[in-house]
Amino acid sequence: MIAAAARTVGMTALVAVALVLLFARGTTHRVLDPNDPIAADGSLIAGRAHTIFDTEPALGAFREPRPNSDDPADFEPLIRIDMKAAESERALFKRLLGRLDWSLCTGSDRRWLLLAVRTYYATRGREKYIFSLRGPHAKAAIEREWSTPADQGIDDYVRHALQYGILHKSDVPRDSYAEFAKVFADTEPLGTGCTAADNR
Repeated sequence: MIAAAARTVGMTALVAVALVLLFARGTTHRVLDPNDPIAADGSLIAGRAHTIFDTEPALGAFREPRPNSDDPADFEPLIRIDMKAAESERALFKRLLGRLDWSLCTGSDRRWLLLAVRTYYATRGREKYIFSLRGPHAKAAIEREWSTPADQGIDDYVRHALQYGILHKSDVPRDSYAEFAKVFADTEPLGTGCTAADNR
């Protein structure tokens, strides 16, 4: 009697498993919604599952903007931050502007001139390149930010330093300072200025 009951229960369980397998084979796996958890097997079938930062606006306030976004709402705050930092590069020229004499050929004044030029054009080139990757709006915005009267004054000063021979293009290698090379591509020395020995 007990053996017969156990056989009946066993057969019922076996039929149930067979039915589940039969019907499960014809169904496809449901793709998860972004608010569903990521699949337990780690397959990430939900794609990019929402996080608490997406579902709680207050926590998402500090979320990083998409790095490739050409939306002004994403890139303008970053430009404002970067332009505050860029003021230090512009400030390097304060003790140089208006001075184009031979004292800039040697010593600490020479080192300061090279530091100012290399730092400024490296930062300006890097910023323009990074924001240009976002798209035309970001590219136009960063070009405006680096075209202030202060930037035009720096360009004018460096152009004259190149023309007088106080600064040479070889002092600012093209491979490392593409922005410098682009801005002053057509600038040629008009005087002898500093000699090669002075520049060392």
